[in-house]
Amino acid sequence: MIMKEQKKTANPLWLAAALGAVGVCGANAFEVHPMGTNMPAMDFHGFASQGFLYSDKYNYLDNDTKNGSFRFTEAGLNASINPFSRTRITAQGFLFDVGDVGKYKPVLDYASIDYTFNDYLGVRGGRIRRPQGIYNQVVDVDLARTSVLLPQGLYDARWRDFYASLDGGEIFGSLPLSKAGSLSYEAYLGYASPSTEGGVGHVIRNSLPPGSSVDGLSSPLTVGEQIWWNTPLDGLRAGVGWQHAFNFTQDLTVNLPPPPFGPGPIKAHADADVDVAQLSLDYAWRHWTFQAEYQRMWYSANSGGGGFVDDSWYAGAAYRFNKWFEAGTYYTEAYGNVHDRDGATLAVPSDGYQKDLALSLRFDPTSWWVVKVEGHYIHGTSLLADNAANPLRNNDGWFMLALKTTFSF
Repeated sequence: MIMKEQKKTANPLWLAAALGAVGVCGANAFEVHPMGTNMPAMDFHGFASQGFLYSDKYNYLDNDTKNGSFRFTEAGLNASINPFSRTRITAQGFLFDVGDVGKYKPVLDYASIDYTFNDYLGVRGGRIRRPQGIYNQVVDVDLARTSVLLPQGLYDARWRDFYASLDGGEIFGSLPLSKAGSLSYEAYLGYASPSTEGGVGHVIRNSLPPGSSVDGLSSPLTVGEQIWWNTPLDGLRAGVGWQHAFNFTQDLTVNLPPPPFGPGPIKAHADADVDVAQLSLDYAWRHWTFQAEYQRMWYSANSGGGGFVDDSWYAGAAYRFNKWFEAGTYYTEAYGNVHDRDGATLAVPSDGYQKDLALSLRFDPTSWWVVKVEGHYIHGTSLLADNAANPLRNNDGWFMLALKTTFSF
């Protein structure tokens, strides 16, 4: 309990310093010339954001949102340089906290070098951002969207350690299609690095008896692609993404009661292949933005048999009224098992699905400061991922308020 109080008091002090520094810098990035003033400059950008989450019935994304939670923080600093023709080097350090995930631990979010041969072909290597859907590569760029929370069935704020980055490489390019527009592609291969303390470990622990632990998660080899068709209709593009993670293994400890009342801790091992497919539509027209995506995940167990298929989708729109105000909305549904969408086979049927209607208001007081207010009306509990903090669950509708402010330079 003492440690928990220390985290709550340390966070505002750290954030105040970070936001103050960003506020002084304002909208302008700063440059350094590591190789002399006659050589290309290195550009630095950064951001810091603080959010607030409140829910009226269930604890969601944190185990105390029913009382209001400030455990919703992000900060990053990135640098880029073009040292030679057709060559670009970029890197970003990042930290975040969403409830019990992240815990302000600094990580190397990405660090890669690109070389572009021509418009048709380029190569990238290092720790790369995994391309998938509209938002995966810009999931930390708050200025790139209207909403506070992206549709969580596709872009869960707690899962960054699994879906955001890979250690490996990719090829990319754009192919002209004459009057049919153009085709942009990225194909990648690398290793994901999920953490036992990250979102994946949190979800696995939630599916086990209370007191269970996750001792280890593998770094699965992952291969995939993202293709965008930039249609002849200006502003309209359609995308398809796919990834396959080979032999994602987990070492688990189930802490059952000790003898004579039980067998005591039991070690278990599981591994599976994971496939994810995603379809995307994105249309920018005048002051409007329309978006829709569908994602399906196949989890195929390699040991012990079994598996499952889940899916999620959303459709949304946003309108920019002027340079300082924008409003948007989306509706999304997520299902833990496509063969049991109403949760009839579960002890708590509402754990089989979650349906969310969101309304977002975005204010841009300056080019480097954004404030967002967002309301959610939700049915279902499949994405809570913290059953210990929500022992009684049903399909009654519930509300959530999300606030967020972001400073960037």
